[in-house]
Amino acid sequence: MRSKIVHIAKATGIHGMEKHLLGLLPALTTDYETIFIILTEPGKPVDAYCDELRTRGVRVYTLPIRFDIDPACFIKIYSLLQKLKPGLVHTHLIHGDLYGILAARLAGMRPIVSTKHNDDEFRRNRIVRRLNIFLNKRVSHIITISNWIRQFVTEVEHVPPEKSTTVYYGLDTSEPVSGSISVRSEWGFSRQDLVFGITARLVEQKGHRYLIEAFAEACTSRDDIRLLIVGEGPLMASLQRLVQDKNLSRVVQFAGFRTDIDNVLRNLDVFIHPSLWEGFGLAVLEAMAMGKPIIATKVSALPELIEDGINGCLVPPRDSSSLARAIIRLSSDETLRRSLGQNARRKCQKVFSAERMVKATRAVYAELLYSC
Repeated sequence: MRSKIVHIAKATGIHGMEKHLLGLLPALTTDYETIFIILTEPGKPVDAYCDELRTRGVRVYTLPIRFDIDPACFIKIYSLLQKLKPGLVHTHLIHGDLYGILAARLAGMRPIVSTKHNDDEFRRNRIVRRLNIFLNKRVSHIITISNWIRQFVTEVEHVPPEKSTTVYYGLDTSEPVSGSISVRSEWGFSRQDLVFGITARLVEQKGHRYLIEAFAEACTSRDDIRLLIVGEGPLMASLQRLVQDKNLSRVVQFAGFRTDIDNVLRNLDVFIHPSLWEGFGLAVLEAMAMGKPIIATKVSALPELIEDGINGCLVPPRDSSSLARAIIRLSSDETLRRSLGQNARRKCQKVFSAERMVKATRAVYAELLYSC
């Protein structure tokens, strides 16, 4: 009889953690009965995401969470865990940890695994840090999505190194990079234009402001470069104003939210990711899988993905001039772009494959289930 594994997380959209679990959980169904308890906020449904998981063999339960501290939600999770009786509970992000770990402990369930997905600044807040230290002591093992996050939880949240394991996000790179449908005309770009692009939420963390400033500087040297900004978020209006103020409306386009990210990436010449911090950088990994040369900031976990001068270019964060120089350099060297892109795809296949991610996760589960 297969062991029953229950994952618990809050989801308000399809971002890094959600994409990660969409790849991981279905792959685990061959060995485990895989269940996902998704905490959902009113007005932020994730129905399509839940349906996709179900079509891939994952049992999904959705429970409403109305406040950060919601006793009714906790009671529902506790009751559902008692009904499901899983062999292992696996939590993600702060709400999943808070509700899932405590509910599983109250129900007398072991083992419990928590995956740490980010190093957001709020986690250094004294109250949040103490809460995470408290919760971390009550789990059997911790998975971190990068060595940077592993270092973070060791130093900030007092997790002993022997209690954590790094398991990188992984992508299926078995299929060849092909099948591009040109959408450049949709953006007003020609086939001759050099198109740089970013796919990320429009939030301060992702560094869009510095990218726009860098592009304004780079455009004084190159008149054939274009920038595509894919994503939506609270900074949309202010970023659009910045583009207008910099007289870049002709060369910078906002594409909004897209579901065809693979095809968007195929139509880019260079991918840019100027984050101020990053627990992993799944958007970068997606571009690597497509064989795209990448410009990224030298922060957090990004140097674990990008090796400067080998499979991409690393620049300091919040440094528009350095970013502009990297843009100009790649614009002027097609051979370098091709070499960086090829090396990026090779590294993705070798280090960040879905197969490696699933195998490493299974190994953590197997050791814990055996020891219990």
